[in-house]
Amino acid sequence: MELRHIRYFIVLAEELNFSRAAERLHISQSPLSRQIKELEEEIGARLFHRTKRYVALTNAGEVFLKKAYQILDQVDQACTAARAMENKEELVIGFTGTAQDIVPAIHTYTDLYPSVSIVLQQMTTAEQIKALHEKKIDIGLVTSPIHNEEIKTEFLKRCPFMLVMPKSHPLAFKPSLYMHELEQESFIMTTRSAGALYYDRFIEIFQNAGFKPNITIHAHDLHTVLMLVSAGLGITLTPSTIQPYSEVISKKVEDLTLSIEIFVAWRQQNQAVALKKFLSFLTKYIVM
Repeated sequence: MELRHIRYFIVLAEELNFSRAAERLHISQSPLSRQIKELEEEIGARLFHRTKRYVALTNAGEVFLKKAYQILDQVDQACTAARAMENKEELVIGFTGTAQDIVPAIHTYTDLYPSVSIVLQQMTTAEQIKALHEKKIDIGLVTSPIHNEEIKTEFLKRCPFMLVMPKSHPLAFKPSLYMHELEQESFIMTTRSAGALYYDRFIEIFQNAGFKPNITIHAHDLHTVLMLVSAGLGITLTPSTIQPYSEVISKKVEDLTLSIEIFVAWRQQNQAVALKKFLSFLTKYIVM
């Protein structure tokens, strides 16, 4: 049984006239009659009472008509879903913990381009470079430019370090903060393997200030660091301005001038329309 058999049957059932049905279908009456006969033989039941004067549905024909409409509806739905999937675009985006304050802007992007599906993966810069080469991600938000002919990077924004602490911390109530006031504080920090540039820049801040930080807890990622800070277990310095916990506050340290630069990276040969839209979006909506 083919879809055309069902379509021919429905038109004839609606018209109950071979001449008018054939006209609607843009065929002659002879092939229409033949197709209906083939359908009845395959089903094993007569679908129409027909004489030279009239055509009428049999009981079997009335039952089959209801199912035929459902079949064509399902076929139409399947075609619509397939076309939607064909037009669906996907972007896999890698980002470092220090670039996670850019992530909320992706919500705006998906509002602008609802046909684009976004997949986010938090990774170190080194992991993103490897994933770009292996075509496992389309875009990377990295903390250093990538000097490679196959991968292009562009500067996106500069993230200054901020002091992040619980809202109840004594330093949270001071109008101005300076590095020497942090000498006796307990710090929570990621491991160097989680992000070498972030870790080295963190240590450099204290070297410039003339003392070593009292790091009491190491965590594997920045999200966990912020969670531990919100629990009151210490404070941290982070270039990310995002505050996922209502219990924490970030404040500027007056004599802290170091920052981390964020770059967007992608494969030179990737000419996907969704990628071009995303790059254009970043330059327009991300504050440098």
